[in-house]
Amino acid sequence: MIRRIFATTAAAITGMAVLASCTGERQTPGTATPAPSSSAELPNSGAPKVDNPLPAKVLEGSPCDSALTEEQLTDYLGQPGAAKPKDSELGPMCDWASTSGSGAGILVAYETKTRQGLSLTYRVEKPKASRWVDDLSPVQGYPAVGYVDVGASGQRSCVIVVGVADDLAYSISLVLGSDSGKDACQLGRGVADTVLTNLKARA
Repeated sequence: MIRRIFATTAAAITGMAVLASCTGERQTPGTATPAPSSSAELPNSGAPKVDNPLPAKVLEGSPCDSALTEEQLTDYLGQPGAAKPKDSELGPMCDWASTSGSGAGILVAYETKTRQGLSLTYRVEKPKASRWVDDLSPVQGYPAVGYVDVGASGQRSCVIVVGVADDLAYSISLVLGSDSGKDACQLGRGVADTVLTNLKARA
């Protein structure tokens, strides 16, 4: 069960991947200023095309209200705390943390502001990522990619970005404890699958 893995983690979600260090040497993806909008046709920069796009309304509003149900959060986190809405240059975000003291958490972002979908991730994050995972299985037929921020442990943290249209995407971010023995990118893909099921119900 993913919940058991999350419940024993020692590190919390602290941003889109890993919170910037106290020295400010690392930026938090999702709060960094995105690259200027490209005039190139979407998709670009190596991003795959979304063959069956979902309508933009599935990403309307805050992820706090539509990304995960209370039951799903309990399954993943054991004792989820109150949802914490945030905002970024990419779009609205929501952060959930376990209240059990494990430090576990999940952050979901709807990347709606740039209208560049997965192309933005490929163009901005791929060149600087310490780990780039583009061999993830599609999430219910929608292309997905994972990346690890510079300076982060290769398997303990990961951001999963799923393209639901050529110009729209959503992100899942999590960090696992050092003793989890699991790959955060693979676990993140599972959470992304749950979120997509909820989003498709809004179509």
